[in-house]
Amino acid sequence: MIGIIAKKDFLLNILSVRFVIGFLLCLVIIPFTVVVSMDNYLSQVRVYKVEQEKAEKEFKEVRVWSFLRPTVVKEPVALSIFSNGISNNVGNTSKIKLGEYPLFPTGHVITRDNPLLNAFFSIDFSKVIAILISLIALVFSYDAITREREDGTMKLTLTGKISRITFLVGKLTGLMITLLPILLFCYMLACLIVLVNPEIAFSASDWQGILLLFLTSIIYMLVFILVGMLISCLVSRSSMSIILSLLCWIWFLFLLPNISNYLSQSIVKTPLYDNVQNAMSEVDKEYNNDFIEIFMRIRNEMNMESTYAWNSNSSGDGEREISGTTKEQILFYRQLGIWQFQAMQDNAGKKWAIQRKFLDGLVRQQSWQQRIAWLSPSEIFGQATDALCRTDMQSVLKYLESVRNYRETFFRYYTDKKLPESFTYFTNELFDALYSEEEVKSMGVQKFWELMRERDISNVSFSYLNTDDVPRYVSQSVTLATVLSGAMGRLTALLGLMVALLVATIVAFMKYDVR
Repeated sequence: MIGIIAKKDFLLNILSVRFVIGFLLCLVIIPFTVVVSMDNYLSQVRVYKVEQEKAEKEFKEVRVWSFLRPTVVKEPVALSIFSNGISNNVGNTSKIKLGEYPLFPTGHVITRDNPLLNAFFSIDFSKVIAILISLIALVFSYDAITREREDGTMKLTLTGKISRITFLVGKLTGLMITLLPILLFCYMLACLIVLVNPEIAFSASDWQGILLLFLTSIIYMLVFILVGMLISCLVSRSSMSIILSLLCWIWFLFLLPNISNYLSQSIVKTPLYDNVQNAMSEVDKEYNNDFIEIFMRIRNEMNMESTYAWNSNSSGDGEREISGTTKEQILFYRQLGIWQFQAMQDNAGKKWAIQRKFLDGLVRQQSWQQRIAWLSPSEIFGQATDALCRTDMQSVLKYLESVRNYRETFFRYYTDKKLPESFTYFTNELFDALYSEEEVKSMGVQKFWELMRERDISNVSFSYLNTDDVPRYVSQSVTLATVLSGAMGRLTALLGLMVALLVATIVAFMKYDVR
């Protein structure tokens, strides 16, 4: 009997106007959304290739060790075509610095030639599914029970040997086999658009992720079917049911997400990042004062009147490159560099304590927002799809943690190789070929400068270092099990909500007055 009831509902629904409208909506909106998302992804890939080539060039074209500061470029996630999460809101590069830990990626963020149009292209495939499928599910299910009562067919059906459970399961099955082809069509159309583009190649794990997305979408669709059926079991007229269903849809998809953002910001207060930067500036001031003190102390210990070089190039992160100077000057800068290498790392640790406190506040705020948003099935679905596509907050935080771990590995290499103690840390000139301070004094400083000019001493005239054995950043491979574990909490919540709605619908229908 379940099959007969389901078949009857399926035939009635598939020939209805609302089925045609729902199908056409998907046919129009899905291709547009996927094409725009593909364009965003390919734009990220192009930028990634340019930035990666630039980073590789900087890594190899360095003449002294103090100037080697790798740039880590984040590779775009192919599944961001289906759910971009927060990937479009963060940058794509992280600079490895001696005096600071990377907090957030910087660099390129998704933009278009016309910035005024950016808001119109912020929606992705998963958000379209969340909006369309939930609306279509409610449109088909809001009168699943009330229509039968108004037509008088329910009373006639239940007077026979058909139980209420059988009738309800048949109605639910009929709705499922009606809406499942629409959902399947959306995914097949999206995948077909991706497949015909030769610039995009999904891996086996990516296709497995899409399969998980499809299964998650089925659960999500079931949730809203049950929401509509539950409302239909609680009221006596279809007109009231459609009003309540649409109010629930607006509440779940549009109002509750904004309310959760507001409440999370009210519950967890975070300081302005300007205040964090000011606190970090105070730490830098202490370091600068120590630097001046150490600078003068070393110079006095070495009985040096001044420091000078024909060519000198430096920056605020401990980079220094000099040429055309004396042996004593080189010994002075080596001693200063040894102190500075360790002092800047200690200074970075102090600043990271400030940054970490700020980051923890942001994470707590985001966690509260997600917990409150769990009152909405569409928000649970959105968080699950972001996790499955590796574009959620946790994925970004794990990536940044791996970048910070790479920073530790990189500078540990410097320590193990004792590079700050070497002359090549800041100069390419051979120590034995340099003049001494006594020789400069005997010839005169002016004569010394003339010799440097005649020899055309320049930092750029020296060859590049061999950086082949220097540690490189390697992106962590993500297995399907890892992705699934990250989304398991949301999937469990969505399944739990579906079961709760099913039980509530059964209880409500068992008490329903069919007269």
